[in-house]
Amino acid sequence: MAAALLVWGVQAVHAVYEGREARISARMPVPAAPGVRPALRWAQSDDTWRGRSFSVVSIEPVAPSAPLPPGLPRWPEPGEAFVSPALLDTMPAATTRFGGLAGTVAEEGLADAGELFVYVRPPAGVRIEGYATTLGVTRFGAERPADPAYFLSQSFDRPESDLHWLLVPQIGLPVAVLLVVASRLGAGRRDRRLAVLYALGGTGRTVPARIAARECVGPLAAGTVLAGVPLAALTLTGVRLPLTGYEVAAADLAPLRWQFPLALACVWAALCLLFTALCLLSGVPHRWARPARSRRPGAPPPRPGRPGRPVPSAWPGVVCGIGALAVVSGAAAGQATGVRLFVLGTVLVLTGLPSLLGRAAARVSARLTAGGTASAARLIGGRWAAAHPSVFARAAAALVVMPALAAQALVMVTDQTNAARNAAVLGERLDDRLLEVYSAPTNARAHARFAAALAPEDRLLRVVSGSGRPVLRGECRDLAALGTMRSCPRERAVPAHDVYRERTPRTEALRWVGFGPVHVHASATRAHLLEEQGAFVVVTTGPEGRERIERSAHATLPLPHVGVPGEAHVVGAEARARLADWVVLVAAAGFVLLALAGAAGLLHAFLDRAHELRPSAAFTSGAGFPLRVAWWGMGVPMGCALVPAALVAALLAGVNLGFLSPSGSSPLGLLGGGPAVAAAVCAAAVLAGGWLTARHAGAAYGGRSSDAG
Repeated sequence: MAAALLVWGVQAVHAVYEGREARISARMPVPAAPGVRPALRWAQSDDTWRGRSFSVVSIEPVAPSAPLPPGLPRWPEPGEAFVSPALLDTMPAATTRFGGLAGTVAEEGLADAGELFVYVRPPAGVRIEGYATTLGVTRFGAERPADPAYFLSQSFDRPESDLHWLLVPQIGLPVAVLLVVASRLGAGRRDRRLAVLYALGGTGRTVPARIAARECVGPLAAGTVLAGVPLAALTLTGVRLPLTGYEVAAADLAPLRWQFPLALACVWAALCLLFTALCLLSGVPHRWARPARSRRPGAPPPRPGRPGRPVPSAWPGVVCGIGALAVVSGAAAGQATGVRLFVLGTVLVLTGLPSLLGRAAARVSARLTAGGTASAARLIGGRWAAAHPSVFARAAAALVVMPALAAQALVMVTDQTNAARNAAVLGERLDDRLLEVYSAPTNARAHARFAAALAPEDRLLRVVSGSGRPVLRGECRDLAALGTMRSCPRERAVPAHDVYRERTPRTEALRWVGFGPVHVHASATRAHLLEEQGAFVVVTTGPEGRERIERSAHATLPLPHVGVPGEAHVVGAEARARLADWVVLVAAAGFVLLALAGAAGLLHAFLDRAHELRPSAAFTSGAGFPLRVAWWGMGVPMGCALVPAALVAALLAGVNLGFLSPSGSSPLGLLGGGPAVAAAVCAAAVLAGGWLTARHAGAAYGGRSSDAG
C-alpha cells in the first residue's frame, strides 16, 4: 500500500506539472516580429489579495482577426474583465475591482483550478501601447514549455523536483522499513521449517526462495490492489489535497489511468523480489545442516564464556550531548550561523535519542519487575521488555524522529524576515488606510481623472525624485493627515523626522514608499502635483477605501498597482509559509507509514516469543493474562519512551521559536498529533499482541483453561 501511494504520488506530480506547463505555454504571447503589425497588445501588471500576488493581464485587440487568449469565450468590452473562478470565490470584490465582470476564465486558460488570474481590457481613454512592458502579439502558444515565473501568478511556484524531494525520502523510507519488517514477520517459524527440510536432505538452493515467494505473493498483491483501486479511482474524479487545498483535476490525471496499473504491476513484482532477497539474506537456514567441527586431538577444550551484563554503547549519549551543545550555541549565536548550528544539533539529538529512549524503557521495565512476583503478567512482560531495549529503540525511531523534524521545518519555513515582519505589523496598523498607487508613466490628464475619482475625504500625495532622493509632495492639509507637523516646509525639502513631531504608522510607511529616508516638500496646488511623475500616496478612511481606490486606479491609469507600503515583503513571506502546508502534508503521510512500521516491528518482536507464554496462559482464563503481559511488555515501556520524546521535541521547537524563528507558526498541532498517532498505533499493537497470543495459546492447548493459579 505504501509503495502504491509513492508510485501514484510521483506519477501524479509529473502528470500535473505536464498539464500545467501545457496550459501555461498555450497562453504565452508570441511577440510580433520587427516590421509585422501585431494583432493585439498584451501587458501584465499585478495585484494582491490576502498575501497573494496574481497577474492582471491587460489585452486590447488591434486587428479584427486578433486571436482570443485561451480560456476566454469572447473579447471583453472596454472596461470589462474576465477573472478566474478561484479569484471570484476568494475575493468577492473582484466583480467590480477591475471593471465590469464579463465572466470567468475557463480551465484551459489557467495553470490550475486555484490560480488567481485576471484578463482585463482597459476602459476607454486608457491606452497600454508605448510602454516597455507592453507586447505587440500575433498569436498565443509557445513552441516549448515556458518558465512559469513569466506570469506573476506563478512567481512563487516550486519546480517539480522539489515535490519529488519531498515525496521520495519521506514516503520511500517508510516503504523500505515496512518491507524489512515484513520480511522478518514469521521469520522464526520459516527458519524452523527450513531447518527441518535441510535436516531431511534433498532440498535445493531454490527452496528458501520458493517458500519466501509463496509467502509474499498473495499479501503483496492484496495490499497493492487494496491501495491501487481507490488511487486509480482518483484519476477519474480528481482530488482536493488536504491542508494545501490544491485541486488536482481529473483531466491532468488522465494519463495515469493506464500508466498507474502498469506501474503497480512492476512495483508488485519488484517488491516480491526484494522480499525474497531480504528473506534469503536475513535467514541462513543451511547453518543447521552444517556438522559441528570436531576438536583436533590434543587441543584444549574451549573456555566457557563468563556470564556478564553487556556494557551499553556510549555513542548515543555522546551524540545527544554534542547535539545539545550545538542547539544551545545556535540559539545564542543567532543569524544564519546560529540556524545552521541549531539544525545540526537537532539532527544529532534526534539521532541518538531513540537509542537512549530504548534503554530508558528497558530500565523502567526492569525496575517494575524488581518488586516481587505478585503479578505474573507484570513479571513476564517487564522482563521481556528489559531484555529487548533495541526493540523499543527501533520503535521510538519510527515514531519520534519525523514529527520532531517536521515541527522544526514548520517553524523555520513560516518564520518571516525582519523586513516582512515589520511590514506585516505596519500593514495591520495602517488597516488599508494608507495606500501606494503607481502605474505606467502617463499624462496629467489621466492623473487628474484619477484624482477626480477619489472621495472628498481622501488625501492625495505624491512621491517624486528630487536630487537623487525621494521627496513627498502634497498640500499642507494633506501632509498633515500623516501626523502632527512642526511646520509645513514650503521653501525646500526637509527630512520627514524634522517635519513631524512624533512617529506614527503613517510616517513610518514613508520609508517603505521611498525605500529609504524621505524628505517632505509642500506643493502649492494639487494641479501642480498632478504634473509630476511618481507613485501616488492616498490616505483614505473607512473599510471600503481600498476597493474605491482600486476601482479608480483601474478606471483611469494604465497598468496600475495599489497596495500597502511594504506589501511585497509580506507576499514573499506568505508564499514561503504556504510551503509549510506541503511539507506537513507529505510528512504526515510518511509518519503514518513509519508509525505502522514501528508498531509492526514492536508487535513482531513480542509475538516472536509469544510461544513462551503458552504454558502460563494455559492456566488462566480468556485473553486477560496475555493482554496484561502485552501491556507490561509493550504498552508501558513505549509510554515511558514517548513522553520524554514529546518533551524533547517540544523543547527544541520552543528554543527555535524563542531565539531563531520568533515569527514562525506554532507547531503545537504537529507536536500534539504526532504523539497521539504514536500512542494509538502502540495501543493497537498491545491489543493485537494480547489477542494473537491468547489465540495461539488456546490453539496449542485445545482451548482448555482453568482458574487455577
